[in-house]
Amino acid sequence: MTVETTFKQKIKMILLLVLTVILLGCGGQDDGRMAFMTVRKGVFEIVIPVFGELRAVKATPISVPPQLQGEQTLAWLAPENSYVKKGETVARLDDNWYTEQLQAEEFNIARLNLEIEKKQKELEKEKNDFLGELNITAIEKDMADIYGAKDESLYSQNKIIEDAIDLEYLTTKSKHYEQKKTKLEKKARAELQLLQLKKRTYQVKVQQYKEALASLEIKAPHDGLFIYERNWRGEELRVGSNVWRGMKLGKLPDLTLLEAKAYVLESEAGGLKENLSASIVLDALPSIVYTGKVTTIDKIAKSIGRDEEKSPLKYFEVKITLDKTDLGVMKPGNQVKGFIFVQKQENVIAVPNQALFFNNGEVSVRVKHSSGTRKRLVEIGARSLTRTVITKGLEEGEEILLSNPQKEKR
Repeated sequence: MTVETTFKQKIKMILLLVLTVILLGCGGQDDGRMAFMTVRKGVFEIVIPVFGELRAVKATPISVPPQLQGEQTLAWLAPENSYVKKGETVARLDDNWYTEQLQAEEFNIARLNLEIEKKQKELEKEKNDFLGELNITAIEKDMADIYGAKDESLYSQNKIIEDAIDLEYLTTKSKHYEQKKTKLEKKARAELQLLQLKKRTYQVKVQQYKEALASLEIKAPHDGLFIYERNWRGEELRVGSNVWRGMKLGKLPDLTLLEAKAYVLESEAGGLKENLSASIVLDALPSIVYTGKVTTIDKIAKSIGRDEEKSPLKYFEVKITLDKTDLGVMKPGNQVKGFIFVQKQENVIAVPNQALFFNNGEVSVRVKHSSGTRKRLVEIGARSLTRTVITKGLEEGEEILLSNPQKEKR
């Protein structure tokens, strides 16, 4: 028996129960008629109805780049559920602030370049002045060395001493200018290094702002369907929203592997556990049944929807891993309904729950008899929300009462 056939049988069973209720209503107290059903063996299943939506098992988050500082403004977003290819822009942030900062830093660099050029010219002039003094002093020293009075037979002692003093002075002067030239060069290097350091600081900022400007264009890392991120109130982002670095804008799900995020009403969750088989249908295409297994179950039931705190209904969230993904019709966000199969027994007698009567620990049914109905004790097995398995006390082909036994004619 295929899953689709099983699914259709359950629909027929529900319709049969609805018809039974209608028959009961038609047989009211006015005419005293009673509703019966013939007992037949068949398939008994305990199923749990579920509803939810499809989502991707894996999805790549699309976030505000981490290198962006402070608050950003969302300037543009690709349409939700639009198919984008790798490298295409999915979001764009406002660039006014970064453009202004980049222009300011580029102006600082231009100003600093002029300052460096001016300083280099000033230092070059001072260096040339010292070189000129050194050259003149060197010539004077050479002249004093060559022409200075040294022969005591030709020059007086005073002349020889004066010329020796002049030579020593010029030698000292030459050393002095050499020392000043060395200090000037060190000073020039230090001042230029300081200016170059400032320039590098501005250049780093320029590079950062250029990278930030480039990152304002947020692109798709791979092909996929762009889905918006919702906040805790279920609201999606829109153009003009304020965002911060690392904040999720949306996601690109991997469409090759989808799963169902489904909800089970807490009161109907009896027997729910992992690895149970399940079947679902798309709301938009109810004729095709897809199979899968329950992989995870939330430990705590909770309300869903916008009025979570006010709603008395609690649901367990479950994930159903599908056996296959039909890329032709499936996409994240598709609404689904289905069943989780808790138990299945074949060739058993199962009766509607309203046909059972409980009294002092005994369970009975009313079996049709030629003179009316008779009470018969039965033993029961597995129970669902609508039917119960009879393990002993009934035979196939017998007819049982589906109404209150006090209404029958004795």
